[in-house]
Amino acid sequence: AEVELVDIDPNMLEVAAARCEGHAGRFDVRHARFEEELPRCHAVVASLALHHVAADGDKRDLYHAIRRALEPRGLVVVGDALVYDDGPERARMIDDLFAHMALSGISSSEAQAHLAQWAQEDVYKALPSELALMREAGFPRPEVFWRDGLIAVYGAFKDAETMTRKVPSP
Repeated sequence: AEVELVDIDPNMLEVAAARCEGHAGRFDVRHARFEEELPRCHAVVASLALHHVAADGDKRDLYHAIRRALEPRGLVVVGDALVYDDGPERARMIDDLFAHMALSGISSSEAQAHLAQWAQEDVYKALPSELALMREAGFPRPEVFWRDGLIAVYGAFKDAETMTRKVPSP
């Protein structure tokens, strides 16, 4: 496989390139924004990135651009933090996050300060909202692949027939 690592932050690209050093010749790095055109590809993977796209319309447009860039039977996979705006689900998820942070020696007050700081630039949506935006962008059946607290891995195949195609028996 050949991979293109894309980020707006040059420091993140530097770290990613260093981690991929053992795969020289099989990856490229590209300094780019979400709004820039994506190259044709078989898969798009976004890791802890899409919570930076604040407006639903912008996120829908991004999912639509991803779908356009995907080859037939292509796949988008997103791993990100997702949380409800309010209610008992949000409280439980935040409590779980703070408990996880406590394992690293971060006090509850420090955790609250971190969350307040992140909220200045990050926008966390509820998982059902993200799946709806993917559907509105043309992905026929977005789904959740894995979830633990407020971290989830979700995505969709470009085409519905990819999901229903039978795998031949050996």
